[in-house]
Amino acid sequence: MYDEYVLNPSTYEWTVRSFHRLKKLLGINIKLHGDTALLDQGEIFLFNHFARTETFLPHYVIHQETGAFCRCIATKAIFSGSKAFRNYLCQVGVIPNDYEGLFPLLVAEIIRGRKVIIYPEGGMVKDRRVLDDRGRFSIYSSKAGAYRKHHSGAAVLAIALDTFKLAVQAAEREGDWQRIDDWVEMLELNNREHLLFAAHRPTRVVPGNITFYPIHTEENFLNRAVDMIRDDVRPSVREELLIEANLLLKDTDMDLRLGQPVCLSECRPWWERWLLSSVASNLRLIEDFFTFRRLHKPLVEKIIRVCIKRSSEKIRDQYMESIYLGVTVNLSHIASTVLLNLYRRGLCEIKMSRFCMIVYMTVKKIQKQSEVHLHRSIRNPEVYSGLTKGDSESLEHLLDVAVKNDLVQIDNDKLLISGKLGEDFDFETIRLRNTLQVYANEVAPLGSVLLAVNEAIKATEDFSVQELANLKYDDELKRYDWNHHYYSKARFNEINRTESIVESGRPFFYLPEQAHDEVRQGIGILLVHGFLSSPAEMRPMAEKLLAQGYPVYGVRMAGHGTSPADLRERSWHDWLHSLQRGYEILSSRVDRICMLGFSTGGAVSLLHAADQPDGLLATVVINPPIKFRNKNMKFVPILHGVSKIVRWSSPLEGVVPYRSNEPEHPRINYRNVPVRGLYELMQMKNILLDRLREVTCPCLLVQSSNDPITTADSTDIIMNGLVNAEVSLIEIDSDRHGILYEDTDNIHEKIIDYVNNRVHPAAGDKQAGTGSRRWAG
Repeated sequence: MYDEYVLNPSTYEWTVRSFHRLKKLLGINIKLHGDTALLDQGEIFLFNHFARTETFLPHYVIHQETGAFCRCIATKAIFSGSKAFRNYLCQVGVIPNDYEGLFPLLVAEIIRGRKVIIYPEGGMVKDRRVLDDRGRFSIYSSKAGAYRKHHSGAAVLAIALDTFKLAVQAAEREGDWQRIDDWVEMLELNNREHLLFAAHRPTRVVPGNITFYPIHTEENFLNRAVDMIRDDVRPSVREELLIEANLLLKDTDMDLRLGQPVCLSECRPWWERWLLSSVASNLRLIEDFFTFRRLHKPLVEKIIRVCIKRSSEKIRDQYMESIYLGVTVNLSHIASTVLLNLYRRGLCEIKMSRFCMIVYMTVKKIQKQSEVHLHRSIRNPEVYSGLTKGDSESLEHLLDVAVKNDLVQIDNDKLLISGKLGEDFDFETIRLRNTLQVYANEVAPLGSVLLAVNEAIKATEDFSVQELANLKYDDELKRYDWNHHYYSKARFNEINRTESIVESGRPFFYLPEQAHDEVRQGIGILLVHGFLSSPAEMRPMAEKLLAQGYPVYGVRMAGHGTSPADLRERSWHDWLHSLQRGYEILSSRVDRICMLGFSTGGAVSLLHAADQPDGLLATVVINPPIKFRNKNMKFVPILHGVSKIVRWSSPLEGVVPYRSNEPEHPRINYRNVPVRGLYELMQMKNILLDRLREVTCPCLLVQSSNDPITTADSTDIIMNGLVNAEVSLIEIDSDRHGILYEDTDNIHEKIIDYVNNRVHPAAGDKQAGTGSRRWAG
């Protein structure tokens, strides 16, 4: 049966293996989203069609996940080439769309256990223009100069398949085994059980969306090579060499998202299924389930065709909506939609700072839309949070392309939008000449995106510092959640399984219901935890400060509270940036800030104090890590250097990537110390010692008398370096390092007294003595 188009499993599997090697070689980023069980449960898969890459991407993913072979429909034009290429296409499951027995062949293949992939748009939609002027799903035909509806062939195929299954089930109930055996023979199945199993499987149509990000338009070696060989390359061919090759050669995310399946037993009315089931006993060949000519009842045939037409259109609309709502929204989608919206409003000149803020505000609003699928560029604050300061590599890349195509101009802090942005471009070249419009078209079906853009434009006309700080605090929470999720993946199990942290490492922001006095209303406390720990270390202190009426912010230094593997990827600059973001957030609520840092957190606090930030009231440092009792620390730079070389030149993780650790508080501290982290700690210490003279705010130093981690003279070294600051000292008689977490010798009360004395200087003069360099606790 259908000998002309027989799939060859050996050729198919060879092709899959070849693409797998290519994927690893080029680092192709394929990300599968949604319920992966649908890959096995589904029978007909539908995808949007923007690039030729999509013609093999679903095949690869489905085969990798399920081992199933796939059939797909392609334009007859690609079969007009060489005979060898035509044969290859046939062997990997491709069938021309003009094949006379196309649909019966596909039904037979599905019953045999294979999958069918269809692109209901018909051809590539390079401009991603899928809404007509009335906002309905349609495809614009450049040849006809008008919109047309999407193809409903996939729905017709699903209905015929479902009807055939109903016929098999009816024959089984009636005990008509001869009829069942005839179908088994016709379909070349092994036995009855195979047919009956397939007949009882629900008929599911699984819509899917493939989103590429970013779309690269720069030159690649393929199109350069073609230009060297030939100078008569058509613009459309050159465009495809650029765009299509860059999807594979450049760093492009291919997000394949499975949508809500369309189950035929649920979306068709019962009476229609009953009608088809009742007449199916008269149908023998697979072709009959499409034509119904063997019924010899013209009126019944007409009723059935009307029912099928109505149901197929309803099913088509359902799966097309799912396809287009499944787009993975990224930063370029948002920025492009903002620019197009501004252009349509007549706002063709805008400050770059405000434009970046509109994009940022839109991101924050879209994050609240549960129905929108977010790309990591708008889920991971490390990618998008720089927008508030006009610093975003992704946005810069998009604007560079727009400037190159004369869509926008940048003049210092002004963004000028050109009228070309709203022009219609040739279908074959729009991906190159107006990438912004392509991005905006792709998310046009998502009304929530446009709503978020409109709200963001309005919000940036007048918003408070506190409102922005609240968004930035939300980013800090998301930053932790993102990193915690990422470093909880299976590939980090080896290092994570020995960890014993049970307390949350999220940052916190406590605001008192009301301050205790007017002076204290303007004072906030910034708490910074130590090395290997998390904000959980500072919560006991925070709760007491909050009870005193102070707003309190607990910083999470990058790499902490998640996994040692996370800390291994961070530098001391990252720790400092974490503190700086926390300082900025807290500054929105208070006029002055007292920083309180434990151990490494204290050293980072002093580094920030050296920058002399606005509003800094005082800095409290507990057990700073300046001199270490462990003599092996001097070998850390050498060990880090060797490990860095090994990690760079081989698949190994380094000579000794981690050292074991027995923390005083295993509920909040890592048990594994990244050597990279120790190296960064030593680097930071050296920088700090050179900058201590730049600290001018009052400082309180607290030191354990017999600290097992740092030597007692660490505080003396810092004290001697703080030549331009008023310094006080509290010495705690203890052989523990974590004295703040344990509240050793009522250290909490002593620190609160110091802070209160800073808030009320008169009280401080009575207790500590004006101008004192030491204040004994």
